[in-house]
Amino acid sequence: MTEKQGVLDRMADFGRAMIGGLGTLSCQWPGVTLALGVLLSVLAGWYSAENLTMSTSTADMISSQAAYRQHTEEYRQAFSFSDDQIVVVVDSPSPDQSDAAAVRLAELMSARTDVLSAVEVPSTDPYFRQYGLLFLDTEKLQDLATRLANAQAALGALNAAPNLQGLADLLDLILTHVDEGAPASPADLLNRLAVSTATVIDGQPAPLSWTGLVQAAEEEDRAANRRFVLARPVLDNSSFGRGRPPVNATREAIAAVQAEPVGQGVEMRVTGTVPLRQTELDTVANSAGLATILSFILVSAVLIAGMRSGRLIACIMVVLLLGLTLSAGAAALTVGRLNLISVTCAVMFFGLGDDYGGHLGLRYQEELRRGLPPRAAAIEAVRAVGPALVLSTLCAIIGFLSFVPTAYLGLAEFGIISALGMAVALFISLTLLPALIVLLRPGPGVPQPEREDRGFAGWVTRRHRAILALAGASAVLSVAALPLVRLDVNPLNLQDERTEAVATYRDLAAVPRTSPYSVNVLTPNLEAAQALADRLRALPESGGVRTFASFIPKDQEAKLPILADMSLLLGPSLTAPAASAALDQDGLERAFDMLKTVLGSYLSEKPTGPNDLRAAVQRFADALARVQPAQLATLDRALTGGVPPLLDRLREGMAVEQPVTAADVPDSLKARWIAADGRARVEVLPTHDISDSRDMAEFADAVLAVAPNATGAPVTVTEGARVVSSAFLEATALTLVLMVLLLVAVQRSVTGMVLILAPLVLAALWTMATAGLLDIPFNFANVIVIPLLFALGVSSSIHMVSRGQDLVREGASDSAFGIELLVTSTPRAVLVSTLTTSTAFATLALSNHRGLSSMGVLLAVSITYTVISSLVVLPALMILWHRWRLRRRPAAPVRSPTR
Repeated sequence: MTEKQGVLDRMADFGRAMIGGLGTLSCQWPGVTLALGVLLSVLAGWYSAENLTMSTSTADMISSQAAYRQHTEEYRQAFSFSDDQIVVVVDSPSPDQSDAAAVRLAELMSARTDVLSAVEVPSTDPYFRQYGLLFLDTEKLQDLATRLANAQAALGALNAAPNLQGLADLLDLILTHVDEGAPASPADLLNRLAVSTATVIDGQPAPLSWTGLVQAAEEEDRAANRRFVLARPVLDNSSFGRGRPPVNATREAIAAVQAEPVGQGVEMRVTGTVPLRQTELDTVANSAGLATILSFILVSAVLIAGMRSGRLIACIMVVLLLGLTLSAGAAALTVGRLNLISVTCAVMFFGLGDDYGGHLGLRYQEELRRGLPPRAAAIEAVRAVGPALVLSTLCAIIGFLSFVPTAYLGLAEFGIISALGMAVALFISLTLLPALIVLLRPGPGVPQPEREDRGFAGWVTRRHRAILALAGASAVLSVAALPLVRLDVNPLNLQDERTEAVATYRDLAAVPRTSPYSVNVLTPNLEAAQALADRLRALPESGGVRTFASFIPKDQEAKLPILADMSLLLGPSLTAPAASAALDQDGLERAFDMLKTVLGSYLSEKPTGPNDLRAAVQRFADALARVQPAQLATLDRALTGGVPPLLDRLREGMAVEQPVTAADVPDSLKARWIAADGRARVEVLPTHDISDSRDMAEFADAVLAVAPNATGAPVTVTEGARVVSSAFLEATALTLVLMVLLLVAVQRSVTGMVLILAPLVLAALWTMATAGLLDIPFNFANVIVIPLLFALGVSSSIHMVSRGQDLVREGASDSAFGIELLVTSTPRAVLVSTLTTSTAFATLALSNHRGLSSMGVLLAVSITYTVISSLVVLPALMILWHRWRLRRRPAAPVRSPTR
């Protein structure tokens, strides 16, 4: 033996002695050990409850030193921008109704100053009301002017009496002179009037859109009727549900508006970063809580099946609960917060902590069956499995901490918390668990029939070459399937798409002009912004580019004369004051009767009129015949309530006589595009829905090629994906390198290291192939699966290889090696602990959060593959290696019968 080997042997002996001494001390003073453990657990639980917070920001999961995050921060500082926002999307059959409902909603939300601030409706800004006509294309403005000129008399009638009386006068005019022009097709107008009347009869009045009647057909669609109410929430960052009060206040305001006439038939949906984060936080918290409870129950059930000793299982579960609070306290003391990944730490702890208890508990039962008393059996179990537990813990800690040097801060935090949890699990398994075993003195349980164990052991021994050939073929096929593996780190794709906030966000993304996936670029000044905008417009991926100049109407020299002509022609009709006040019940009944008379006269006096017009008149007349007198006021509001807003906008728009300049743009709007120091913002919109990560990457890369400092959701997601991908490769490589070094140092054998890692590599290939074939993309959450596979799965390999090495040292023969290895308690302990780990992780698959769900699925799959490779492939490989070694040298003396 060399001097170096002697040193290593002495260090190994010292380590085993320390582990044995720790177990012996705990078993000699079990009451004191348990009391200290409970006291520390209570203190840790109190500290974590007071100091452990929750973060749902996916952006904060990447290091702030990443270049794209620095660009984002620079942009936010320039415009005092905060992405904490609530957005209410208002949809209705008409723009008038959407405007009225949005304004009313903003009024109610503004009253909740305790939880909401800076409430606004951008579409009702006075600037756009005054200069709205100038923002139309020249051709569309001319078309509008022509149609309004043809409807001059009709508009005059409505302006004089914007009620049922004016409507009767209008219809009398256009039906009498149907060939002389109307505000729109007479049939179209009458059909709309009939539809609106029918809604009044049904008790769900939908006001007629007079704005829609004067719009070109292609302008009038659902998106054109859509309005937005924006609000800045007042957040209590110390609260776990910090976004819930402002979101609830918004929903209360929506319910109040929809109970009023202005809100009937209006759809209002809540989205924005705050509702999205709060929805995700609630989903994650509920899912993690449910998964924790289920994992505890299912882990107990698996342990019952594997150990068949109630008191021993009770010992393990009590220790796990105490360890959970200890690890929570360690997390609060070090990291201080949980994120969307580390929130699963409780499930992780149950899934892995029982691994230690399973190995130690089953070895304890084995020692009892060999005749040792409980205290001696507990001490011997600690001495026997302790070194393997320590080695597997060190490997697990390496895997968990492998993300710490990367820019993926979210997984780095998760790694730190999990590494501390593993250290806690190891310590309590070597101290509290044997102490509890001594106190409760559980029995040996009911052993499995040896014949079944030997049957499986004999099958593996006889078929070991076929098993290895099949494993090799599966590895080749798995490598061939790797191109199917993809990465999707769009945070929205992790959430439950059925929630209102997510569904609404996706709805907005489907329309380029309302897409939340725009990209912003900060430029030195407005001139630079314009120059950059011209370059960005040339990109095929660009669906539109906006700067401050976009809010100054173009081609004003051509549009102003059109407005002047409109004012000259329509002014007298629109500036005249209304001739009548609101109609009382008698006035409503007279106007209603006149309206029916006008329709009846047309049907009787013009039997040869156009078929579509006669059908529309008849349809409106039939609808009016069903209206009850008590519904006339509602009918008046539904049919004519949109007239005054339309006329007001026309008056304001036609009154513009001078060109609009930058000086006319209000400061509130200017501040969104030009910073206080003169830097200017450029916004780029996509051409289509880019919710898919691949489309988003194409858009972001195209913009970044022109403007490297661009920011926004597409850039954040795309660059974040690259950070995650890089972190994944770095962490996996670092895990493997450090594990190799550790295993070679401990095993003092390259062969031992290869035997331990080979099954893990195979399981990793199987897992990635499964993800590709089932189209389960890797994302912000489940990307940790492969590094974790090595960190967690190594425990099974270590225990199997260590037990095999013990058998070799004891002189196992060629034919007996495989069988003797597989009939010991070690394979059963591997199976039980792995099944509990897999079962615990599988509970995450029940989550409505796609990130946690996919993490649970892939972790359960990977751990299942690990147990197959550890209990089938690894023994076959060990049998082959053992026989090859025996053929190279004289056989060792056959040992006497033993375990």
